[in-house]
This record gives sequence, C-alpha cells and structure tokens, in this order.
Amino acid sequence: MKKIALLFLAVIALIGNDLNAQNRLRNLPNYNNKKLHFGFSIGLNFYNFNIQQIENLADVEGFYRADGDVNPGYNVNIVSNFRIAEYLDFRFLPGFASTNRILEFDVIEPISQERQIVKREIVSSFFEFPFELKYRSKRIDNYGLYVTTGLKYNLDLSSNENVEDDRLFKIKSSDIGYELGFGVDMYFEFFKFSPQIKATFGLNNLLVQDGTYYVSAIEKLQTRAILLNFTFE
Repeated sequence: MKKIALLFLAVIALIGNDLNAQNRLRNLPNYNNKKLHFGFSIGLNFYNFNIQQIENLADVEGFYRADGDVNPGYNVNIVSNFRIAEYLDFRFLPGFASTNRILEFDVIEPISQERQIVKREIVSSFFEFPFELKYRSKRIDNYGLYVTTGLKYNLDLSSNENVEDDRLFKIKSSDIGYELGFGVDMYFEFFKFSPQIKATFGLNNLLVQDGTYYVSAIEKLQTRAILLNFTFE
C-alpha cells in the first residue's frame, strides 16, 4: 500500500512541475461546463481478500490460519461523464480487469501429514460496471482536486464456481461493492489527465461452500482492492 501511494504522489509531482510552468495559460476553459463527455482509463489493480475464519478454528483439525497475497493486475475502462451540477458529475465506467490472487493456508497437509503453507491460485477476469459520483473542487488555473464514491458490479469470466474439482479453491462469479477514491484533474491544451487512487470494498461473500478441507475453516471471503488509475478525457 505504501509503495502504491508513493508511486501515485510521484506521478502528480512530475506532472505538477509542468503545470507550474504553464499556469498562466488556462487550458480548456469551458471543459467543466459540458453536459456530457467521454474518455478512457487504464490502470493497475491490487486485489486481495478480506478473510473471516470460523469462530472456533480448533474444530478443523490441522488448520492454523489463512492469508491472502497480492499480485498486480491491470484494468481498462471507458469513461462516460454526465454533469449534474457545477461541481458534481455522474460517471459510468464499464471495463475489463484481470488479476491474480493467492490464498495461503497454514495447515497440516492431509496427505503428507506435515505442517506447511499450501497455496491456491485464483485467476480472475472481470467485466466491471462501476457507477460513481465525482465531486470536484473549484478549478485553480490548470488543476483541481476531486473525490469519488459509488457502487461497482463485477462479473468474473474465469470463475470456477460450478466446476467439480476438489483441487480448486472456488469463488462466486458475481460481486458487488462500494468504492472510494480521490485524484487530481490536470488540464492540458487538448485533453484532461487525471491520476487517481481508489479503494474497493466488496459486500458479497464470495466463498463457495463445496465441502473441501480448505473451505471448511472459512466463514466469509470478501473483495478488497486498491486501484491506481490514469484517466484521459
């Protein structure tokens, strides 16, 4: 998380140096008066799980804990922005995201009877459907700050939810959650560039109770993610 924040601040600082040199010239002066405009967003995602284990873990013999490991993924989105009020926009950002998550189980492995870390890889390819509200600050020269909040529905095309294979750790294909974000709008001569950092909190329990050993000690599995996006409009 600390590395992501430092990367985000570094991008803003580098572009901010260029803005300081041109802040006497107001680019795209009527941009925020448009009722509707479009763009696209590319970014990195860092998906993980919020894991809630059962209350009495001792009931599952040889199971000590479960943790998630984060690997970076990518996302591409189309931006549709509708102006509601002077500083408030409604946005729809359909897109595609790919990510690879690892679940690590500290257990006595049922076959070898040795304590070890057993890993299960979960590959996901999402169709994303985020809806959000964007509240902008008053523009100063060629930049402005903003915050966002909204809901997002994900459909995992790579889900193994209905696959009959006890070697797989299965999660459900549908997920809904809420998002909170903040960023900077930077106005250039022909486009607006907006770096943004966003947090995603899944509401659905994604766990598929298939009766396998590694599932038996988990009560709830929810999405958690940090997104670093770069938007061009």
